[in-house]
Amino acid sequence: MRESFMAHNDRRAGQKRSDKHGVTFPQEAAQEEFQMKTAVPQKLIKRAEKLIKDKSLSVTEPRKNILAFLLKNHGPFSVEEIHSGLGKKACDLATVYRCVVQFENSNLVERRYFGDEILRYEFKDIEHHHHIVCRNCRSVAKMKYCFIAEIEQMIRDKGYSDITHSLEFFGTCAKCNAKLNN
Repeated sequence: MRESFMAHNDRRAGQKRSDKHGVTFPQEAAQEEFQMKTAVPQKLIKRAEKLIKDKSLSVTEPRKNILAFLLKNHGPFSVEEIHSGLGKKACDLATVYRCVVQFENSNLVERRYFGDEILRYEFKDIEHHHHIVCRNCRSVAKMKYCFIAEIEQMIRDKGYSDITHSLEFFGTCAKCNAKLNN
């Protein structure tokens, strides 16, 4: 089932199509596309280095590589997927865990939870978004529009600050629906 999640994730495939509501649908892709087979472009390494410095963290090779991986591949990924995608020789699994937690605490990455007991992380975009996860194949589609911003503003108007929210949707994707109906 996890292989299916990785194989069907639209953003790992690099192929996207959206409906009129900004929901991006997954395209099937080979798992190899998930793994970082080619070198990360130097500009992403430099961007990762700058982001790390801007958060007053020490710039280390593992931190640069992990953040560059997330910038290049657009997550969300589990720590194990990040470790695998970097190549086992890049750094050990414990280092990936520590770096991801530091990035989350520094507001560089966001934690995602899709109800399967696996935490996933992605680079924190300027554009806030949510996901819809297929219960069958575990594909993930990005939803660009967030109506919760209006509710957050109402909460701010009541005097609250530092407001966050987490919202994920679950359903059965069109591909799985077609299989189930045949």
